[in-house]
Amino acid sequence: MKNPKPTPKSTAVMGNAPATTYRNLIVRYAHKDAGDFAFFYEESAKRLASTFSGKPEDDTMLLPFLYLYRQAVELRLKSHIQYFASIRMNYVDGVTPALRDAASAEWLRKKFGHKLDRLLAETKVHYEVLSEGRPFPPEMEKFVLAFHEDDAGGVGFRYAGNLPNVQESADFPALADWLDTGYTNLALLEDEIDGVYSHVPTLREQADY
Repeated sequence: MKNPKPTPKSTAVMGNAPATTYRNLIVRYAHKDAGDFAFFYEESAKRLASTFSGKPEDDTMLLPFLYLYRQAVELRLKSHIQYFASIRMNYVDGVTPALRDAASAEWLRKKFGHKLDRLLAETKVHYEVLSEGRPFPPEMEKFVLAFHEDDAGGVGFRYAGNLPNVQESADFPALADWLDTGYTNLALLEDEIDGVYSHVPTLREQADY
């Protein structure tokens, strides 16, 4: 008889503050995927932006705010690749080694790391197969590549010394609106593709006819 698997432990940080009242409860749900985490980062960025008051101390949140959006974009692209690869396997190409790899979070992490330009290129390949001839939206490509230009390695907004050595400024509400719009449009690509294939029989269903 096999030994039962041990019960997973809580993470060390959260384990230091056990919940005692529902009012103060916060929950980390297990088994969330890249799309869920993209939403978490984007939602956190929006909540941080809502605290903006136009005072000098607001400058302290700028780089964390940009990092949250940059991370949301990266994870959204990874989610797109996995989703588009699964759609291709189910509706277009069948299961292939390349598509099976693309649907794997581990493969994406090892293959692309934090490289937004390469993630974008992979996303475009799958999108253009599935979109019935529509090219990848240029405004979304421009949005992603702006982050790549500023933070090609994924550390520009996290560590000192990785951004240009200049002082710069922006209209924060306008910046937050641009980021919110760009990310929202990027996220909707999955809904667009789902609308094309959700009422189409899968390859397996077609074979059973």
